[in-house]
Amino acid sequence: MRGTPALVLSLLLLAAWASRASPQEANVDSPHGELAWDLDCSACHSPDGWSPVKAEMEFDHDEDTAFPLLGRHTETTCGACHLGLRFDEPRVSTWDCGACHVDVHLGNFTDNCAGCHNALSFNDVVGLSIHARTAFPLTGAHLQLTCESCHIDDRGGAYSALDSDCRSCHTVDYEGSLSIDHMALSFSTNCEDCHNTLGWGGGPFNHLAASGSFDLLGTHTFLRCEACHVMPGFATRHEPAGQNDCYACHQQDYQAKHASSGFPTECLQCHDQNDWEAAVILAVEHDAIFPIFSGPHEGSWMDDCGVCHTVPNNQQVFSCLNCHEHAQDQMDQKHLRVDGYAYVSTLCYDCHPSGKKEG
Repeated sequence: MRGTPALVLSLLLLAAWASRASPQEANVDSPHGELAWDLDCSACHSPDGWSPVKAEMEFDHDEDTAFPLLGRHTETTCGACHLGLRFDEPRVSTWDCGACHVDVHLGNFTDNCAGCHNALSFNDVVGLSIHARTAFPLTGAHLQLTCESCHIDDRGGAYSALDSDCRSCHTVDYEGSLSIDHMALSFSTNCEDCHNTLGWGGGPFNHLAASGSFDLLGTHTFLRCEACHVMPGFATRHEPAGQNDCYACHQQDYQAKHASSGFPTECLQCHDQNDWEAAVILAVEHDAIFPIFSGPHEGSWMDDCGVCHTVPNNQQVFSCLNCHEHAQDQMDQKHLRVDGYAYVSTLCYDCHPSGKKEG
């Protein structure tokens, strides 16, 4: 056959060229891109076919890459992150969450998602501690609010920064207050001057500074404003001359208890501002001078100071003779041998300071 030598020669030349070609030039390029590590196809594939991959791969994502798989990432398929199974992309670090995840916060927070989130769930966050790192830590009644109560215009977790000034949220409360007309009285719009986050009723209101002379002490701290003021204009019901002028406000209390007793109208001589009924000051101080709450005079004066103190509002004047019905001639006879004796109450006290007969 005339064409046979030519065909044989062509086949021999083709075989010689193929034998000189390198294995790399003969192989097809990897569909996974240029990998940064020395990885053989058999590490993931089997001779039976490219797919499915081997159940136990010789490749360890945690050890062989800069991105350990944690939390939900362990459940993610390769193609979810490596689009087109290009394992040379994406080139990200463990904190570069934004390379794969859309920032629903619209750049309002830090770029480090791990500062608030974890790899288990985006919703697994501790809002209180996160808010504590902002300019408006949540305290008091704010702890009971939902995020949407304040972030009313935010959707999908945008949570843009809000004005931390109280009035930015509580303008309606300020302008619509019925018990105290804040606007008519030109109250400060800095709510923290009078209130705190626990409730509108309590706060650091400085009554002494506002009134100019009257600090709220003792039981006064528990009174409602209406007890002393006509609302909503805050006109005072009484006009005390100062902090210690109890009588101006408590005249009815005095008249009900002490109208005929001769007690002084300086209430603080006997009472304190914590409890009207506990006249501790009187008991301690009077017994130190002359015992009437103990000793032979205990219970004998019937809570009527006028028995001994005959001049109202002057407790320095007293008489022993109104109670002890002595005849002066008899007393004179008994005290014949007593130097300096006279039928005078102050001299009786000099010899009988404890109220006892023997002195």
